Formats: sequence, structure tokens, C-alpha cells
Amino acid sequence: MTLKLGRNPQITYHNDHDEEDWSVTLLETGLHTMTGGRLLRAMRHIGEEDVLLTYGDGVADSDIAASVQFHYEQKAVVTMTAVQPAGRFGELGLDGRTVRSFNEKPEQEAGYINGGYMVLDKTVREYLSGDECVFEREPLQRIAETGGLKAYCHSGFWQCMDTYREFEILNKLWEGGKAPWKVW
Repeated sequence: MTLKLGRNPQITYHNDHDEEDWSVTLLETGLHTMTGGRLLRAMRHIGEEDVLLTYGDGVADSDIAASVQFHYEQKAVVTMTAVQPAGRFGELGLDGRTVRSFNEKPEQEAGYINGGYMVLDKTVREYLSGDECVFEREPLQRIAETGGLKAYCHSGFWQCMDTYREFEILNKLWEGGKAPWKVW
């Protein structure tokens, strides 16, 4: 579809359309507004609903419905999809300065990281202070200290796209018809 804004707004559909009953809000948050500030500004347009959030710089075959169910079962303020990315470098097992083991590019990193998909309870607003607020720092740290930050562990496909190398990896998967995140 093409969306034309201005004095005479218009939507032009390019194909047959049978879309979901969605409402899309485009929001200018400002060049210098940090992630927590952007989230706070967006939440003003959401009302009292809970929120699904993604950074949009990665793809996964994670079961979003299962993460939402987990979120409600855990009574979490924030549920973060936790992933173990593939190792990019050789991993050393050190004993002091002596290498006791070496594992070249392990299948998965040892620890979990933020996979960039989250379910947020509407009360997350209470942790956001304004445009200078970095969501991944004070708000998430405070929520974690209260026990309100939960991890939905995803063991399937996940790949970020922060570099040109990762861009190429994802495009090769897509072009080869082997994109694990394509579930439609």
C-alpha cells in the first residue's frame, strides 16, 4: 500500500487486500530522544493496553503467542526474549594464562542475550522518565531488581542485522528460500 499524508490523505492498495483490523500510528520522536523516551511517547497513543516491542534489527522464528502467554503466567512487567547467538569467534577455556580448551566458533554462545523482542505490561510507563531515558539501562535494571523482568528463552533461529556481513547472511537465506523466520 502507499500512504499519502498531508492535506488530502490517501491510501492506495496495490494488491487485493484482506488485512487484519489494525491501527498504525506513525510517530516522530525526535532525533535525540533515547529508547525509553521513544517508548514513553509511543505509549501515550496506546491507552491501557500491554505492548509488544521489537527493535526491528533482528529476525527470529520465536513463538510470539507463547512469549505473551509466558508473560501473563509470570505476571511480569517486562518479558524479554532471551537468545543464545551463534559464536562468531574461537572460544578459549583459560586456566590463568594457560589455554586448556579451544572451541572454534561454537554453535551457541554460553550466555543469553536480549533478542530484541519484548512484551511490556502497561505499568512499564512508571519506569520511564523522559526523552533522555535509555530503556535498556535504568528502567530495565530497576525492573530486574524488583523481579519483574522475565526471560522467555528461545532456542530456535535468531539473527541480528547490525553489520553488512549479517545483512548478507540474512539475504542469502531469504533468496535461497531458507528463511526460518518466514512463517507465512
